[in-house]
Amino acid sequence: MPTYKSLISAVAVILFMTGCGAGPNALTNTQGPVGSGANSTIGDIYVQNVVIAQGESNIATVVATISNSSLKDDQLVSVSVENPAPKSVVFSPANEINIPARGLINLGINEQAAHVDLIEFTPRQSSFVKITFVFKNAGIVDQTVLVVPNTGIYEGANPVATAPASAAVEGREIIAGSLEGVSITVLNGTRRAGYARSVADTLQVQGMKIVNVADAPNKDTANTQIVYGVGMRAKAEAVAKLLSVGQIVEDPALVASNLVLTLGNDAPFSF
Repeated sequence: MPTYKSLISAVAVILFMTGCGAGPNALTNTQGPVGSGANSTIGDIYVQNVVIAQGESNIATVVATISNSSLKDDQLVSVSVENPAPKSVVFSPANEINIPARGLINLGINEQAAHVDLIEFTPRQSSFVKITFVFKNAGIVDQTVLVVPNTGIYEGANPVATAPASAAVEGREIIAGSLEGVSITVLNGTRRAGYARSVADTLQVQGMKIVNVADAPNKDTANTQIVYGVGMRAKAEAVAKLLSVGQIVEDPALVASNLVLTLGNDAPFSF
C-alpha cells in the first residue's frame, strides 16, 4: 500500500508540472506563442520562449511565458537589455509584475497582458541580444534572445507604451544604459535585512559599479537620499527615477564614489 500511494503522488506531481489533466487553465494550455525563444530557470522561476518582438518606430516588447512553481508569489522587478541597449524600459503595470504561486503569466502577447516595452531600441533584425531578468525572490537570470518582427505568431505583441498612450504614463520607466559604468555606494538606512544588497543587485544589472554595500549609521532613515559629486546630477536623477524615490543632494567633495545612495523607509519594497 505505501508503494501504491507513492506512485500516485509521483503521477500527481508529473501532471501538475506538465499541466496535463489540469483543465482549461493548465500551464500548457495558457502559454504564449511557442517559437524559437530562449528558456532558462532560476530558483522556482522558469522563463520560457523568450523573444523580443520588434514593432515600428524603434519600439519593441519582450515576449515570454514566466511560470512559478513556488508556493509563494514572486515579482519581476527589473529587466535590462544590452547590445544594443534601449533608451528606456517601460513596465506596465508599474513597479513590478507579479508571478503567482503555482501559476504563470504571459508577458507581452497582447495589450491585456503585462508588458516590458523597449523604447528607442534599434537592433539588427534577426540578431541576438542579451536580456537580464531580476526577480524579487528567485534572483537574476541572463539569456541571449532573438529579435523578431511582430508578425506571424507574434502579431499581437504590440508595445503598449504607445497603444494605449496612457500605459507609458502609468508604467514604470527605467532609464537603460545611462547608468553604465557609474560607481555607487549603497547604504541601508532601514531595518529591512538584506535590503541594500537587493537594491545593489538591481543597480548592477543596470550597469552600475557597486563600490560598497553597508548599513547606514541611522537605521530609521525616513527619506532616501542620493548624494552626487560635481557633474553627476543627471546620473543621480536617473537612479531616483529607477527607484521612484530619492532626494538629490550635491556634495562637491565626493570622490570615493560617483554616487552614494542611502535607502530610507520611503523606498519601495519591490527590490
